[in-house]
Amino acid sequence: MLAGLVRTIRSRLLYKMLISYSILTLVPLVVVSAAFYVRSDQLLEKKETETVQQDLNATASKIDARLHEVRKLLSELGRQEAIRSLLLMDAREGIKPEDEDHRRQEAAAAELMQSELEQARNNVGEFVDNMYLINKEGAIYATDSSKRLQYVSAFGLLPFEFPNVPQWAFFTDDKRMACDLKLYVGGAAMTSETEIGMLVLTLDPAKASQLYESYERGTFYIANADNLIVSSSELSDIGNLLDSEGQGDRLVVRQKSQTSDFQYVRIATAGANELVKKQTLFALAVTLAAWAAVFITTYQILKRITHPIGRLYRLMRKAELEEYHIFPNIRGRDEIAMLCRGYNRLVTRTEQLIETNYKNELRVREAELKAIRMYINPHFLYNIMEYISVISQEPDKAKYVPDVVRKLSGIFRYSITPGGTFVPLATELQYVESFLQIHQYRFGERLQYSIVLPAMFRQAAVPRFMLQPLVENSILHGIDRLPEGGRIEIEVQEADYHLEIVIRNPSPEEEEAPDGDSSRASEKRARRGLGSGMDNVNDRIQHHFGGDYGVQLARDEGFVTVRVTIPFQIWQEESTG
Repeated sequence: MLAGLVRTIRSRLLYKMLISYSILTLVPLVVVSAAFYVRSDQLLEKKETETVQQDLNATASKIDARLHEVRKLLSELGRQEAIRSLLLMDAREGIKPEDEDHRRQEAAAAELMQSELEQARNNVGEFVDNMYLINKEGAIYATDSSKRLQYVSAFGLLPFEFPNVPQWAFFTDDKRMACDLKLYVGGAAMTSETEIGMLVLTLDPAKASQLYESYERGTFYIANADNLIVSSSELSDIGNLLDSEGQGDRLVVRQKSQTSDFQYVRIATAGANELVKKQTLFALAVTLAAWAAVFITTYQILKRITHPIGRLYRLMRKAELEEYHIFPNIRGRDEIAMLCRGYNRLVTRTEQLIETNYKNELRVREAELKAIRMYINPHFLYNIMEYISVISQEPDKAKYVPDVVRKLSGIFRYSITPGGTFVPLATELQYVESFLQIHQYRFGERLQYSIVLPAMFRQAAVPRFMLQPLVENSILHGIDRLPEGGRIEIEVQEADYHLEIVIRNPSPEEEEAPDGDSSRASEKRARRGLGSGMDNVNDRIQHHFGGDYGVQLARDEGFVTVRVTIPFQIWQEESTG
């Protein structure tokens, strides 16, 4: 394909000149635009970083507000009497979980934790996952016991500076962010002896990404101070170290959380921001406009030389196809004008010679066509009258004679009605069906037929009375010779962008030639089955459309198929052929 394009360009002077001038203009413009882009990218990279930082600050504030709400809720829950009473009861010696007082206290604490969890989901967000109460012995009370804590002992090792102040864990538990609050005996110092238990609240890792869903996946992370990812839109990243060095030319912007030891990391594309892109597009538009101006100017100059040559070449190609047109509006006295005038003289003389010969040949062809049509009508009428004579002699079929005569009258009127040579295919098949119905009166069940005409072909233009001789051949050389009769199938279809009408009917088996040559017998029978009617149809089609179209007959395993191929043209009422 590329080689063909190169050959086309090399064979056209206009193309070669246009490409040469375009390159000479486009290269400097591209160099200037590229230099502008690189410089702008450098100058505005700082602006891009500031924009990302501002956006990250806003997101960090929004997330901090949610994390603060979680800490506040956990802190308030740690002051609730039901929680503290259960932990104090577990810490006393002699109190067993199966005691009635312990069961009541456990139920009250569970109800309180469930209520607080639902409130947290409504006020903070659906990403609030589960709540756990852990006594000093390590027993766990959970709002959802199916979700277990993975690192229970690790929560007890978290450092706390102030009492009743929750802390966010620097690790994840089953990929969940977790907030932990240690509870102590009221009024006592924060020592291991006064500790009575812990409250832990976890966040759903999948739903937590809703906090930063406005960012594309893989461009925002929540990490701890050691760069360990604790939340990401890609769950597989949680628990891994954030590779800040492996981001290449991308910007990595960080923002410290105000409510925890977390940091928010935003990864953005470095370099050209929207402003640079707009400026680059503007420079590109100017470049293209300048190139287009040079291109148009060059084209206008060169077309005065190349277009007359190209037009003359196209006229000569048409002349090869016997389409003769003169070169109009010749101006100037240069060599190209002289060449065009010489071509005009040649075409004019050729048209005169062709017109003389064509008119003589047309008269002969029109006379032949009239003779063909004059033959068709009497031949068709004679055959139908024969059928009426046969039907009238059978008492059980004589009653059909009036209807046969009525259908015959319509068909005959259609065949001899003056007017256009062409009719819609739907009309032609309507009278073909009437012809088949006439023969059904004679053959009865021995004759069946089907006509398939898609809606898209109903208005296709066909020569009047083209199909009747072919259908008549199907009856005479097929159905009439078979004691059991058969079915005539007519189907209209498209084949290689042409209209194809297929007529198929059963036929007696082929006779073998005396010398045993079955191919000669097949050819002989095919010629005998062609008949004058089919010859006439073939001549009419080739007269109207040329030798590439016509009628083809084929025999295959007891069936004869006739294919009529004509151009697909829409019938116009004023068409006269």
